[in-house]
Amino acid sequence: MVSYQDLSEFERGVLIGAREMEYSITEIAMKFRFSHTTISRVYREYQVYDIAGGRKKIIQKRDQLLTKIIKYDRRATFPQITTDFNAGTSRNVTVRTIERNIIDMGFRSQMPT
Repeated sequence: MVSYQDLSEFERGVLIGAREMEYSITEIAMKFRFSHTTISRVYREYQVYDIAGGRKKIIQKRDQLLTKIIKYDRRATFPQITTDFNAGTSRNVTVRTIERNIIDMGFRSQMPT
């Protein structure tokens, strides 16, 4: 069976469409040969993020907020940034998640190495 991460955008759309047509997870699993867990995860992601193709909108909005917080106070520590970020969103994230995202966005220390 195909794992959750290996699904194409089309396959995600098919699963969401079938679920929206009120087919049960078991019926979808038998017809399309996906696991119950995969179907549940795809549909839950669709319900929570309201997008079928992944988390692109959420990531973009999150990155915009994070950039705004960082540019407002360049000397802020990761815990301070995390506190500000969590105050501006409905979901709480950890300091490590913020740290990882800041590094992935390309922000670096301005001190020479």
